[in-house]
Amino acid sequence: MQRTKIIFREVAENLVLCMEKLDEMQVEKVIDKILKAKKIFVLGAGHSGLIGKILAMKLSQLGFSSYVIGEVVTPSLGEADLLVSISQSGETLTVVTLTRKAKNLGVEVVAITSSANSSLSELADTTLFVPDKSESVHFSVLSLLGDKKHKNMSGALFGMNIFVLFYGIVCELVARTSKSPEEIDLRHANIE
Repeated sequence: MQRTKIIFREVAENLVLCMEKLDEMQVEKVIDKILKAKKIFVLGAGHSGLIGKILAMKLSQLGFSSYVIGEVVTPSLGEADLLVSISQSGETLTVVTLTRKAKNLGVEVVAITSSANSSLSELADTTLFVPDKSESVHFSVLSLLGDKKHKNMSGALFGMNIFVLFYGIVCELVARTSKSPEEIDLRHANIE
C-alpha cells in the first residue's frame, strides 16, 4: 500500500507542474474548435487511445456528435468536422497515417502531444502541447516502469495528464453551453 500512496503523490505533483506549462491560448483554440465542429472524431493508440475514448464519451454526454476512430459505428468524416489526434510522441504510425488521411478529406485537425516538433504537429491545424513528465519530480516508485527514456512511463504520465486536461476541457464546455447535470445524466449510459 505504501508504494500506491507514493505514486498518488508523484502523479499529483507531476500533474500540477505539467499543467502550469499548458498554453492557455492553445487550450482556448481547442475548445473553440470543438464548439464549432459538426462532428468530433477522436484518434489515439495505447494510453492515448484509451483516454481519448473518455473524451469522446464525455462530449457525447454533453450533446456533441462525437466518435472514436476505428469503432465499427463511426461515420464518415467531412469538411465541417474536427479530428482530435492524440499521441504522446507525435510519431505513432497509425495516428500519423490516419491523421494524414483525414487532412486529405479536408478535416480540421487538433493534435494533442508532448512533442511539439513531431510529424503529428506538422499535420495539425492546431497543436496542444501537453508535457508528460516534469523534470523536477523524482519518481521513486513509478520509475519501476522505467525512466524518461522508456515509453511505458512517459506514456502512463501523458495518459494521466490528458485525462485531467480532458475533464478540464469538458467542464469548460459545460459552462459555455449551460448544460445542467440533469441534461448530462440523460445522455449517460443507462444499460450498464
